[in-house]
Amino acid sequence: MEIVDEKTRDERLREDASPGVRHLKVAVPLPVTGTFTYSVPEGLRDRAVTGTRVLVPFGRRKITGFVVGYKEAPDDGAGAGADAAGDALAAGDAGKPAAAKPRELKDIIEVLDVEPVLSPSMIDLTRWIADYYLAPWGEVLRGALPPGINMESRRFVRLTDDGRDALKDGAPGVPAKRRRLLEVAADRDKLTVAHAIREAGLPRANHGDVDALAREGLLEIFEEIRKPATHAGREQVVHLKCSPAEARAHAEAIGKKAPKQADALRVLADAEGGIIPVSELTERGVSSATVTRLAEKMLVEREERDRPRLSTGLEGWGLADEGPLTTEQERALELVRGKMTAGEFGVVLLHGVTGSGKTRVYSEAVEAALDAGKGAIVLVPEISLTPQMVQRMRKDFGDRVAVIHSGLSLGERYDTWRAIKEGMFPVVVGPRSAVFAPVADLGVIVVDEEHEQTYKQSESPRYHARDVATMRAKLEGAVVVLGTATPSMETYLNARDGKYDLVELPERIDAGPLPEVEIVDMREVPTVDSEGAFSAELRDAIGETLDGGKQVILFLNRRGFASFVQCMSCGHTERCPECNVSLTYHSVGQEMRCHYCGLTNKAPSKCPECEGLNLRFGAPGTQRVEKAVHELFPQATVARMDVDTTTRHGSHWRILKAFAEGKTDILLGTQMIAKGLDFPGVGLVGVVAADVALNLPDFRSGERTFQLLTQVAGRTGRGKERGKVLVQSYLPDHYTIELAKAQHFTPFFEREIEEREGLGLGYPPFTRLVGIVAKGKTESQVIQAAGRLAEFLDRGAAGMEEPRPEVLGPAPAPLERIKGVYRWQVLVRGKGASARALVAAALAQKASLKLPSSVTLAIDVDPLDLL
Repeated sequence: MEIVDEKTRDERLREDASPGVRHLKVAVPLPVTGTFTYSVPEGLRDRAVTGTRVLVPFGRRKITGFVVGYKEAPDDGAGAGADAAGDALAAGDAGKPAAAKPRELKDIIEVLDVEPVLSPSMIDLTRWIADYYLAPWGEVLRGALPPGINMESRRFVRLTDDGRDALKDGAPGVPAKRRRLLEVAADRDKLTVAHAIREAGLPRANHGDVDALAREGLLEIFEEIRKPATHAGREQVVHLKCSPAEARAHAEAIGKKAPKQADALRVLADAEGGIIPVSELTERGVSSATVTRLAEKMLVEREERDRPRLSTGLEGWGLADEGPLTTEQERALELVRGKMTAGEFGVVLLHGVTGSGKTRVYSEAVEAALDAGKGAIVLVPEISLTPQMVQRMRKDFGDRVAVIHSGLSLGERYDTWRAIKEGMFPVVVGPRSAVFAPVADLGVIVVDEEHEQTYKQSESPRYHARDVATMRAKLEGAVVVLGTATPSMETYLNARDGKYDLVELPERIDAGPLPEVEIVDMREVPTVDSEGAFSAELRDAIGETLDGGKQVILFLNRRGFASFVQCMSCGHTERCPECNVSLTYHSVGQEMRCHYCGLTNKAPSKCPECEGLNLRFGAPGTQRVEKAVHELFPQATVARMDVDTTTRHGSHWRILKAFAEGKTDILLGTQMIAKGLDFPGVGLVGVVAADVALNLPDFRSGERTFQLLTQVAGRTGRGKERGKVLVQSYLPDHYTIELAKAQHFTPFFEREIEEREGLGLGYPPFTRLVGIVAKGKTESQVIQAAGRLAEFLDRGAAGMEEPRPEVLGPAPAPLERIKGVYRWQVLVRGKGASARALVAAALAQKASLKLPSSVTLAIDVDPLDLL
């Protein structure tokens, strides 16, 4: 990540619109660049301030926009509203710029917020994200707020009586393509314009035919505003209109004639503040009719009030008692406290072996922030890690901790966000999106397992939460604590070069030994189970561990039953026709599934090509390994944790809690069990196949393999006894495997850095990358677009100063087709900001490229993989 000061604070859009302001700068949550200028009706000028949401007309519809600044008067020809400014991009990421035409400014329709939902610093942060990651500002702003709160309109069509009569007569004089529109509309009460065009088989942007039929009176076009998917939680309550003493007196007076009313008054008199939710009254036997009669007597009143649906995290499990801080922990905290006291921005890398007490430092850093009257955000890479981290924070900070993650309902996320904004929760725990939590007066942001690639968003805007956390801390004068046993190459180089403060935690707490790691060379030993998953060494180690009353974790970063099914007679392999990848066999349901588009077929009983019966199941996935475990250890209780078993709400927590409580003997899973979890009862970790990531066509494959093996090894030996790790590998001599066995990060870093620096211009962290993927359903058009783009970038690079960025490609992406969409990629590699500057310049002139309208571009700055 590159941190730059692009403007001074006075130059940034931080002012609130005043009552005299007539023109607003509005960003819209669509794939378009720039902002749009709108005028403000006089009656809305007091409310339309920077940071509020507004409903605005945009082309043919109405959508929610975000006020990011204002103008006293618009520039000449500066867009005259929603459909005339900015560069319109095709759905997805980037597309064709729209020609700007001077028009009269359009008014905003409504201000949707009583007070701003975006602080000035959040506007600054999202602007930086948009600029750095070459993403639409409005889409970044939408991602910074809870989902489901925006409004937009949709255009619908329906057949008129004249249109129905025309169809009965054969629609004489109506062109065939418009007649198809009438026929589509005849089958529905209403349907969206886009749906009608699609079903009629017309070009995607062909709204002219719909408008023409409307002018002729054959179709009716109407608009509906889609309300937000969520809103503040509300509940009905009943409250006394008299004092508790008066209520009790009334109860005595009417007790014989109206005993139910008397009981209701006594319940309300005893309630705090004389207020009780209607639902609670009902549970106590007080009917709605009783409340109505009391209301008629002016003794009580019904009203609606907010009822926040708050999430404070699932119940966790036992935490071990802790002793005094170590010298290294104290040093880390001194750095954090010192910077926090001075109000200075800083980044502290806490590089500690697994079990070295990093979480203790996180907690102490949060406490230092709270003591200083500041707030804290703690980021975790996986939802599965949230319960343990929340439990730790709640143990130390009670009900001041909130949790935000995608597993919550829309209502829970919105109400929790509101409560954080109102100051109820100064501590927030969550994965990637929690970096945007509206914590006021931020003191510290903790990024646990900072190396994890799950911190990188896979869809636009493709931001990295670790780097966004760093920039947010810079803007708000906070401290960032990055914690990991296996730092990313970029982070460790920054620390080694003095950009970050580095604190090493080289030993486990109480000087506990690191686990013993043994490599099993699978080239030399046969497997001992029907699925070909286990060596005799791993089988025997599992048995000994279980016999000793300890638990086992088995790690395999490949879900499903088998990675492929192949005919041994003709060599045929079942592949996805839409994605050009092999289908994965799942034993549950006997299905072949594509893990990219979701295609599901029945598993074959014979080869569809030669009808041979000799089918071979390829490399085993988690389902197949689970089957083998049950065969080898029928008495053991086994739980599998992967994407397929964790789809239900709370499923991560239930699996991990059962394991923590000793109800599960063997936990089998993918990378979601490889990091951050602390189970003292684990005596053995078995890595079923260590080479999965090493075989990927990606320059980071060695780094990822080292990180995974080191992290999963750290799940054992967390108690008083030394743990053991068995790693099965077909590449036992690879330097990544050897150094992971020794759990030596620094030698691995030096070797990996040397490898990367020697590759041509080098790869990150010595250079920066921007990946561009051209996507579309017509292969020839995708290839053409990628070629034009590469030529354009080559010409642009030739005009830049040395060292010039290098343009690689075009070439088919390693995953060349997904969900029927072809993918070709261009990679730009350069020193400093040169690669991003070249791509930004190309996007600004994209109209001259004349790319096919059906092709979209996905831009990924600092990509973590090239698949």
